[in-house]
Amino acid sequence: MGEREEVDYRTIQTRHGKEAEDAILRVLRAGASYTMGDEVKGFEEQFTRFLGAGVAVGVTHCTAALELSAALCRVGQGDEVIVPAHTFVSSAVAFARRGAKIVWADIDPDARVMSIDTVAPLVTERTRVIVAVHLMGLTVDMDPILELAGERNIRVVEDCAQAPGARYRGRQVGTLGDFGCFSFHTQKNMTTLGEGGMLVVRDEETATVVKKLRWMGNWQFEGERERYWEPSMANLVCGLEGEWPYNFCLSEFNAAVGQVELKRLDGVNADRQQQAKVLMEGLADVEELSFQKVGPGCEHVYHMMPVKYDGARSGKTRSDLIGLLYNEYGIKCYVHYMPLYRFDLFRAMGCDGADCPVTDEYYDSMYGYPWWSNMSDELLERFIASTREACIRLRG
Repeated sequence: MGEREEVDYRTIQTRHGKEAEDAILRVLRAGASYTMGDEVKGFEEQFTRFLGAGVAVGVTHCTAALELSAALCRVGQGDEVIVPAHTFVSSAVAFARRGAKIVWADIDPDARVMSIDTVAPLVTERTRVIVAVHLMGLTVDMDPILELAGERNIRVVEDCAQAPGARYRGRQVGTLGDFGCFSFHTQKNMTTLGEGGMLVVRDEETATVVKKLRWMGNWQFEGERERYWEPSMANLVCGLEGEWPYNFCLSEFNAAVGQVELKRLDGVNADRQQQAKVLMEGLADVEELSFQKVGPGCEHVYHMMPVKYDGARSGKTRSDLIGLLYNEYGIKCYVHYMPLYRFDLFRAMGCDGADCPVTDEYYDSMYGYPWWSNMSDELLERFIASTREACIRLRG
């Protein structure tokens, strides 16, 4: 094998060019406020145009967008919120924090995201929200869920943290439901470097409510004032009846980089789709492996590259494969996401009751490759050759 060179899933290979550097320096040299200024406004306007629908409001991160969505849905004690258990923790905590009962949805065995078949049996008269998570970059089949929600007067929140720029039947994710929540964390297809997020709402009126909530209620006094400093420089308002405001402000630096990264997003997604195509075609004849199925009208932008390993015939597990790939081939694969109801946090909070056999079986047999944009052909071929050889060895 020669010298063992380790490939870690945390490796970030995306290169941010001079345009992103110039954007940061522009904000730094301007000497104006470094938060909630013209860069944030510009980023919001550009993201709204990119989506082609709704109104985008910049926030600290996707968790903030989910928290605000929960507030706007008026979720409270005793309400039921349907959430896929196979997701990042924020998808559920934002609603559980408000006293909602989290009802865990299973995943489709082929697409490996939630579907109408896993959601519909869970709906009751107390269901207030369905959280549709476009996990790993694959869009949920939304139309049947939206139809059900419309019939039952249920709000739909899209968690688009891992799928910015993905389309469903020609429409951008985040514009399909009542609210769209985006993440621009460093590891996402589109980043604002560090943290960053966006909440997408349907109209300007709701966007104004969000803006009053995101900065501790800071808002200008209405009408003309004789002296600009009286009774104070700015007012504190209640954006939503009975709702205390938050501090979810997006910095000017993040917003400036976001405007640069937004221009690259379609290209990044296309690049990742091509990488995934090469990997899946290269491993198509390895019988132990299977990939997410992309249904009609759906799109996958491959924020991650998950694979299911079935070693039942040889009596092997995904841990055997991961261990072999790491120890012998230097490929450090990852495992995301353990069903939330299996974590100590959710057990301690009384949210551990679930009937999600597909989710359990998938999690216990899946792994993911180290994954980023602009991977070399040589590295992808290394993944293919090493995985093929490892699977053959595990067959005994």
